[in-house]
Amino acid sequence: MDYQLLPHEYMVMNSDHVSFGKNGLSTDELILTNLHLIHIKKGFWGGKKDQVTIPINQIKIFEGKPQVSVTKTNGVKRLEIYYNGGQAIFAFNNTKDTDKWARNIIKLISGDTSNFETLGDSSLFGANVLAETFKDTFDTFKAGLGIKDAEPEKISTKCSFCGAPLSGQVKQTVRCAYCDMEQSL
Repeated sequence: MDYQLLPHEYMVMNSDHVSFGKNGLSTDELILTNLHLIHIKKGFWGGKKDQVTIPINQIKIFEGKPQVSVTKTNGVKRLEIYYNGGQAIFAFNNTKDTDKWARNIIKLISGDTSNFETLGDSSLFGANVLAETFKDTFDTFKAGLGIKDAEPEKISTKCSFCGAPLSGQVKQTVRCAYCDMEQSL
């Protein structure tokens, strides 16, 4: 990895063998942190040629939805990102990674900094459906016994982007008054 993290910046995910643009070679590196999306352009032999840093808060939002999408052109999945400085298109060697990148960027923009998907995730197919079924069954059982969920817990914390104080209810999405980023408490 050819990127130096800032003191309040943390790594979310990164990929090697990424292509940039519509016809690029898969030689580049893409890094996602809590603050930036970093594209490191590498030469054919792996040397760093250029770096483009896109601040997460510069990714465009239209009607409450981040402008991050997965498209398919000529059978190749591409990650398209629209930001204040333009548009970036990336393709990954593993097409499943494209969807994970899109979901993680959207989660980060919307302030949900929990449970980021990891690359190469080999979880059992259908395990999440089975877990949801168990949860629904358990919730029905609790309701039948008259067991109620606790009142929402109030919490105070600091913004994961700028460190400003935040408060609200657990699992509530709030917008930081200082950096204008949304996140879940």
